[in-house]
Order: sequence, then structure tokens, then C-alpha cells
Amino acid sequence: MASFGFTYEDQSKILEDALQVVKVQTYQMRRCLESNKLMDGLKHCSTMLAELRTSALTPKNYYELYMSIFDSMRHMTDFLKDAHLTERHHLADLYELVQYAGNIIPRLYLMITVGSVYMAMADAPVREIMRDMLEMSRGVQHPTRGLFLRYYLGQMTKDYLPTATGASSNPNLHDVDGPSATDDPRGTLRDAVQFTLTNFIEMNKLWVRLQHQGHSRDREKREMERRELRTLVGSNFIRLSRLEGVDLALYQELILPKVLEQVVNCRDMIAQEYLMEAAIQVFEDDFHLRTLTPLLTACAQLNPKVSVKNIVIALLDRIAAYAARAADDEAAHQRDLADRVEASLELEDSSATASTTVRGIPQDVQLFEVFWREIVALINARPDIAMEDVTALCLSLVKLTLNCYPEEYGDVDQVLDFLAEKAEQAKLSPGLHAPSTINNLLALMQEPVRAYPSALALLELRHYGELLELLTFSTRRAVARLIVEKILQEETWIRSRRDAAGILGYCQVLIKSPKSGGGSGRSAAGAAGVASPRFGDRRSTSNHRIPPSSGLLDDEDYAEDQGLLARLVHLFAVEDPDEQFQLLVDTQKLFLAGGDFVRYTFPPLVVRALQLLRILAAGEARGEAWERTSSQVFKFIHQLVVTLNERVEQTGGCETALRLFLLAGQSADEYGFEEVAYEFFVQAFTVYEENISESRAQFQALSLIVGALYATRMFSEDNYDTLVRKCILHSNKLLKRPDQCRALAMSSHLFWRVPMTADDPAHVREEALFRNGQRVLETLQRAMKVADACLDSVTNVELLVEILDQYVYYYECQTDHIQANFLTGLIHIIHTNINNVEAFASAGPGGASQTTSTHAASSSTIFPRQGPLTEHIVQYFHRILNHLDTRKRSAGRRADPRRGFAGDLDSVAGQGTTAMADGISRDEDDRSDADEMSGTGPGFEEANPFASPGFRSGSPSRGGLDGTNDLSGFPDYSEIDTSAGM
Repeated sequence: MASFGFTYEDQSKILEDALQVVKVQTYQMRRCLESNKLMDGLKHCSTMLAELRTSALTPKNYYELYMSIFDSMRHMTDFLKDAHLTERHHLADLYELVQYAGNIIPRLYLMITVGSVYMAMADAPVREIMRDMLEMSRGVQHPTRGLFLRYYLGQMTKDYLPTATGASSNPNLHDVDGPSATDDPRGTLRDAVQFTLTNFIEMNKLWVRLQHQGHSRDREKREMERRELRTLVGSNFIRLSRLEGVDLALYQELILPKVLEQVVNCRDMIAQEYLMEAAIQVFEDDFHLRTLTPLLTACAQLNPKVSVKNIVIALLDRIAAYAARAADDEAAHQRDLADRVEASLELEDSSATASTTVRGIPQDVQLFEVFWREIVALINARPDIAMEDVTALCLSLVKLTLNCYPEEYGDVDQVLDFLAEKAEQAKLSPGLHAPSTINNLLALMQEPVRAYPSALALLELRHYGELLELLTFSTRRAVARLIVEKILQEETWIRSRRDAAGILGYCQVLIKSPKSGGGSGRSAAGAAGVASPRFGDRRSTSNHRIPPSSGLLDDEDYAEDQGLLARLVHLFAVEDPDEQFQLLVDTQKLFLAGGDFVRYTFPPLVVRALQLLRILAAGEARGEAWERTSSQVFKFIHQLVVTLNERVEQTGGCETALRLFLLAGQSADEYGFEEVAYEFFVQAFTVYEENISESRAQFQALSLIVGALYATRMFSEDNYDTLVRKCILHSNKLLKRPDQCRALAMSSHLFWRVPMTADDPAHVREEALFRNGQRVLETLQRAMKVADACLDSVTNVELLVEILDQYVYYYECQTDHIQANFLTGLIHIIHTNINNVEAFASAGPGGASQTTSTHAASSSTIFPRQGPLTEHIVQYFHRILNHLDTRKRSAGRRADPRRGFAGDLDSVAGQGTTAMADGISRDEDDRSDADEMSGTGPGFEEANPFASPGFRSGSPSRGGLDGTNDLSGFPDYSEIDTSAGM
């Protein structure tokens, strides 16, 4: 083409000059038309149109010139219409007149302008005019000029094409090249269709011919210019689709065959790709549903270089979107019908209409079968088709199937099977590992998860797990996470071992790290001991997994995955307890492959096992069957926690094992299995002794043990005493003195237990509670001795205030051996030490202000605190004193001082006064052992523990483990002197 010889600057100058000519000639034309000088106006119009004869402009610049002239031509069309209607000029005469123009370009543009205006007139021979303009337009064969001329022809005539559909006895009605349907000179719809199709065919020929213009070195530039002109050709499809009266029959018989014939015969890659996609996007969805076979057959006949994938995917996506919209419309229609009361005939008509379509798809259209047959034929006919294209086609087909036939699991499974075979055949091909292919596979595997209302529907797809095995680690992980998240979001209960095995098979990648081989769905099901027929049996697929495309994940990512699996376990709910137990066993075998990550997945198994025990206890009589089943469950729990402890002892997760042992021990005690409970507590102590060495962790663990042991009720005296001794022993062995003191004070509650809740069995049967006032006193005195050994004065007094709180608690509980003189003496010492500290602070730098402004770290192991600690402890001490004073005043207002404050307390230990024994009788050897372990012995009670030289601030908590500690019989508070030492 001549335009390739001009530079950008030359193109701009030529375009600028042409636009200037158009501007001048438009002005002159308008002046002549306004003066009713038609001949002069046509002369100026012809001069303006002569600018379109140029070959120097590129298509883009030529289009700009064309649009400028097109805008100017509307003045001529308006004048011609007005002149004909006022009978100043007849358009038939003018149509003949303009054909005497000297140059063909201006001549044809003028002829089309006059002819289009003439077509709008009532007496015009429209058919003859259309045929004449088509024939005359053949005179311009230059690709660019011819394209724009025919584009102008389509633009000018689109509003005046005939749409009549009169009846005819013409035997050639179905012959697209035969005579028109009627003899009406104005033509019919069929004439309009033939006119537009002929114009399209000629325009496409010119467009294809454009590639042969210019030098071969400018090939890429020509292709770019051709793509810029494609909308000119595609505009004919828009006009065909907008013709009023075009129905399915006309589309099938006339429009589509001609379009496909031209597309296939042109053999041009650019033209075939664009025209096929344009036809798919422009014409109606209903037309495509009835003409799938010819469309897909034509795709197989296209140029081998054409990307058939894009064409088929465009068609699939178009129909899938249509089905989705139709499904929404049907749902809205059904809701509307439910809210209205209609006549029976109307309801019958509605139901009859609804029965003919499913999600907008006619029931007699085998949509999936047609697409599946043609896609498989297309892929097999092109051995060189890329794996990326194969996966993209299958992805779109799966989307279509899920939108149109969501309940047809076999259709989706057929696609998965086919794709698994292709992936197996291309396992060594680099295309299988391309990012685009992997993304397509990921989207294909995720689409059913999102589409199905329940993730359990995936188990109906036999080849889903088979294909999943072949994917990369990151892809399998993303799919598995989506499956679990869907189950958790929908709260889908898994009620059979079969379903659980299938889901866990898909999620095996979340359990194992890629360092250990990942794990496949089939191997997961096998490891669980459950046969899963939903997985396919293709040979050797597991040995050819697509290699990972990304690096390994860090521990935080794996921890997140394990958290999802842990939440999934709580949705395992098989109705049969035996099956539920076996499911937990199967799951444990799978989770063992997670290595150290069992610290996330084993605890929920323990919890579910304990819940299973509760279900068994509620539904079965306590007999041999109950004991046998419970024993199996407890053994399973023991195995879980022992394994957990072994796996995590190097990673600092032993506290979890200790908590689970204590939880299991409490559960065993609740159901009356004393020996089992004892074993669990022994294991908890073992974990404490062997794996917990850090000071703060030891104190926290000991607090957990004491709390759990305090809640037990079924231990015999010997077993309970053994465990309590261990608590006292480990309390004495803590590294820090404050921790020893607090642990001993806390352990003292093990010797004086009260009912935990109103429904506690001991609430009715109080003799089951272990109470020994002598041991309580010994333990508290040992705690005071440890507090006295603290050299830091602030810490010393902080601990003394906490011990005072414990003494008050036991005194209110009427604990044996806890007398009022002990409280008076301790109050005296605390008052004295506070005075000493204040005096010391006043004597130091800064004066007395230091008493309330000292900032130091709290001695509390669990709750470290900073701030004015001395003031805090003094306030806490005063609150204790105020409590005692309140009790004394309340007692004084009553006639009976022993029951004067009965209304102030809630009874939690049962009605009536219970006289507890002074201590559990034991022989001298036992007593000696207890003295040795607790650090107390003969003469300790007589020793003066109230000689502590100082005190320290702190924020202690109330010593009692139970906030409701009053009894029906009450001690005498009048003997306690709260002002001692002041």
C-alpha cells in the first residue's frame, strides 16, 4: 500500500490538508443548499468526497477523514429528504443524476446517499435500489477504500431495510440465492438479510486482501492495521442481529450457513478468529443452543493456526452465563408464583413452560453431549494442541456443566477422567508445568467446590482425587484448603467413615509436608483403613505428580493448615458410637504423618473422644459393655497424648500434653474410673518432671495440676494422698521462693475441699470430700516459713498478705486448727512490717514519698505487674481488714453472735453443721513421710513464724479456689484483733 511509504509526519500533513479541504467544501455545500442551489451543492459535495480517493493514509487516519466527511454528509441527506417531500426534486431523478459524477468514489458515495434517502420514501423500489447499490459498489476493489465505501453503505441503509415477512408460494424460498419471498417492490426481510450478508461477504474479501498490500517487511504493520479495521466487517453481524423479525428458522437456514461458509473459506487466521468470536457474541443465546453442531463443526475446519480454544471457550462461557441468569430468573418466578393465587389454567401454562427448559436450556438439547463430542474430536484431530488449551477447554466445559446441570456428577467426572488421561500422557511435557496450565487446573479443581452446595458432593466424583494427585503441591494445598474452608463455613456434618476418609484423602497434603512426600488421596484413604471406591484406579498416576512450582512453606503456613484440620475434626459426627470411635482411630493414623504438627491435630481428637464418652454415658446403662467401650476410649486418649508428648517435647509443646492428661484424668474421675484417672494424673506429673524445666512454666503447670486434682471426687484415700504429696513436694522444689510460697498456699486447698457446684455429688454426700485441718495448717505454716526466707522486704510482705487471705478463707470455712490467734498474730506482723518499711523509706533519699511511689517488678510469676506496688498491697491488706471488721460488726448486731452474720454468706457446703475430723488417721510412718515431704514436723507449730523483718507490695489474688465459702455454722470473729500492731 502507498501509505507505507509515508512517515508519521507526512501522514499528519496529508490528513491535515484533507480535513481542511473537507471543512471548506462543507461550508460551500451548506451555503449552496441553503440557497436551494442543489447542483452547486452536489459539486462541492463531490469535491469533498474526492478526498476519500487517497491511498496515502493509514487505515486509522483514513477513518478519521471518513468520519469528518460522514458528519458533513448529513446536511446533504436532510436537504434531499426535504426536497423530495416538497416536490422540488424527485429522488429517482437525482439517483440517476449523481451517477454521472466523473470519479467513482464520489459517484458511489453520492449514489448511496441519494439511494438511502430514497429507500425511506413510501413509493420507493427498495429491492431494486439495494440490488443496484450492491452491484455498483463492486466498482471499488481497493481494500481500504472499498471497506469504507461498503461500511458507508451499511450505515446509511440500516434504518430503511425492509422487514416484511409476507407469505409466498415460491418454491425457492429456502434457496438463499433464489428470488425473494414475495414480489413486493419494497422487498422483504429476506431481501434485507441477503443484502447484509452480501455486503458482509464482499467486505470480508476486501479485508482479507488487505494482508497482501505493501512489502513483506511491513507484514506486522499490516496485521495491526487489519485488526484496527475489523469492526467495520463485524458491524454487519450487529445489523443482522437487530433486524426485526429474524427468528431461529431464518438464522438456521440462511444467516448461519452463509456466515460459516465465508469464515471457513477465507482461510485467514485473523479473519476466522475475529468473525467466529463476533458471531458468538452478537447473536442470541437461544440461536446458539439450537446450532451448536454446525458452530463446533466449523471450528474444527478453521486454519490450524487459529486459536480454536478461545472461540469454543467464548461459546461455553456465553451459554454458561445464560444458564446462570435463567436459573436466577426461574427462582424469582417460582417465588412470585408462590405469593400469588392464579387461575388453574395460568398455573398449568406456567408449569408447562417451566417443564420444557432447565435453567434456560431446552430439554431436547443435549448440551453437554454436543460440546463433549466436538471438543474431544477437536483435541484428537489436533495432536499438537497445547496442554494449556486442553485444560482451558475442560475448565470452561466444567463451568458450563455446573451452571446448566449441577446435579449431573457423571458429566463433570467424565471431564476429570479425560483430563487425568491427558495429564498422564503429557507428564514429561513442559507445557504441563506452565503457569497458565497450572492455573487452569487449579481453577478447574476449585470450581466444583464452589458450585456444589456441600463439599461432600465431591465424593461423587470418582476421578477428582485421581486428578488431584497429579497436581503440584501448591495447587493441591490450595484445593484442600478450599474444601476444608467450605465445610467449615457451611458447618457440614460428616456422618460416616466413608465420607470422612474421602475428605481427609483430599486434604492429605495439609497433613504432610512436601519434605515427606506430600501424600495422595488414595494413600490417605488406605492409611485410614477405609476403602474409598470414589477414587479412580488409573495405574502409575501417583508416580508422575507434577513437580512443585513454588518453594516450601514455612511453619506458620503449616500451622494455619493444621488449624483448619483441627476444626474439621469437630464436625465428625457419626451416629453409631462404635463407628465414631473407629473414625477417630482412622483419623489419628492419618494425622501421625504430620510429624511435630500433631500438637495442632491431636488435641481435637482427644476432645472428641471425651465427648464420645459423654454420649456413651448418657445413652448406655453402666454395665460391662459401658466399661469395655469406655476402657477402649481411655486407652485411645492415653495413646494420643503420649504420642503428642513424644513428638512435641523438643519443640516446647509439653504444656498441651499436660493439660490433656489432666482433662482426661478429670473425665475418668467423673465416670468413676479411679485407676484410669490415677494413671492420667501420674502421666501429668511425669510430663512435669521430665519436660518442664523453666521456672514460670513449672509454676503454671503446678497450678493446673492442683486445680484439676482439687476437682476430683472418686480417688481413694491412698491414691489421693499420693498425688497430694507430689504436689507438695514439687511446690517445695520450685526455684523461686515466691513461687514456692504461692504453690504451697495453693496446695493447701487439696486438704480442705468444698463442693464445686450445686450439682456436685459431694453437695449431697459431703463425707466424700477430703478434709484435714492439721495438714492445711502445716502447709500454710510451711508457706509462711518460705515467705520469711525471702530477703526482699517487699516480696516478703506481699506473700504474707496473700497467706493472710488464705487464713481468712479457712477460718470462714471453720477449718480445724485454724484459730483466731493465728490471724491476729499475722495481722500484727504485717502492721509492724508496714511501719518498718515506711520508716525506712522516710529515712532514705526522697523521704516518705517513696512508700507509695516505689516501682518494682511484681513477684507474681503468672501476672507480672509494674507500678506503685506498695500502695497496691497496702490497699489489699486494708480490704482484708475491712472484711473482718464487717463480719465483727454484723455479729455484734445479732442476738446470737455465732449466727449474727448468717445473712451475709451463702451456704455452699450443705445444710447443717458438719463436724470434720481433726485429720485423717494414719500410722506414724505415714505421718513421718508427710512431714518430710511438706517440710513440717513436730515443733513447727510452736515456732514463731511472725518474726519477718520487712514487707513488700504486690497484687495477690484471693487465696480460695471457690468464691462461695460460707458454712451454715460460723466462726467467732470477735476474737480477731484487726488493729494488732498498729
